[in-house]
Amino acid sequence: MIVRKNLDPRIVFRVAWKRMSLLLLISSGVTLVYHYFGEQQLAIDNLPASILGVALAILIGFRINNAYERWWEARRLWGNIVNESRNISRQVLSFFSPGASDGLEKLVVQREKRKFIYRQIAFAVALKNHLRKLPARQELEPFLDEEEFKNLEGQQHLPNAILLLHAKHLERLRELNIVDDFRQMQIDTKISALCDALGGCERIKNTVFPRQYSVYATSFIALYSYLLPFVFVSKSGWATIPFTMIIGFIFFALDSIARGIENPFENNYNDTPMTALCRTIEINLKEMIREEKLPEPVQPVNGFLY
Repeated sequence: MIVRKNLDPRIVFRVAWKRMSLLLLISSGVTLVYHYFGEQQLAIDNLPASILGVALAILIGFRINNAYERWWEARRLWGNIVNESRNISRQVLSFFSPGASDGLEKLVVQREKRKFIYRQIAFAVALKNHLRKLPARQELEPFLDEEEFKNLEGQQHLPNAILLLHAKHLERLRELNIVDDFRQMQIDTKISALCDALGGCERIKNTVFPRQYSVYATSFIALYSYLLPFVFVSKSGWATIPFTMIIGFIFFALDSIARGIENPFENNYNDTPMTALCRTIEINLKEMIREEKLPEPVQPVNGFLY
């Protein structure tokens, strides 16, 4: 996610430099031919270009709004994951209690609480890597015990497998009378909420943004930009080249904005900051169990938060 106050135009240029180069070539060629060879027929009326520009602006605005909706929904889902991680940890800390006052049993309960909460951190990390299609096992190792880590071997869907470990752990604790039926149900509701958020993220990840919006908008932007020199040349003279480049850059920038945010889980500079959110979950949950050594929050790198 971009967090810097001032955006560097070079970001857009790195994406659109081929189209900008072609636009410079066309505008320069049209201007040179018009002035040195007197090819008056190169100039076209500005009315068709004006009508096309209005239609294109509507299409681009519609595309950006829909792309932003996907990006914002992804951020809201991860906000829910942060909140539900805190909720389930709070419930674990308050609901798990020993059936007797035996000191050894209290230590067992404390260990079970820590195990559950660490596994919740593992869920967030596993989901982050699952959405980015990155290997996760090495990052999960600090948060899972040896037996659970081995149980994940061969699992294709690690976040779902971790939620299943949550449910099995909860059932085992109920059998040991560490948690009663009602409280088990309350915690299971939070597990279901995490599963819903997982499904929402996968829906965004696996649903391709409608190709009609992206392909046609990009094609029409290119067509409109390449027509601009023919519209300007009769009235703007040599200023046709800078005018065309400026307007073309604006349209290409809008196109790159839509392309960048329509897929919010692609591990690029427009990505949902899942790494930072996972670290936030880790800090919050470790603080809840009174751990003294807490990791540092993830900081932006060159204005980008990942």
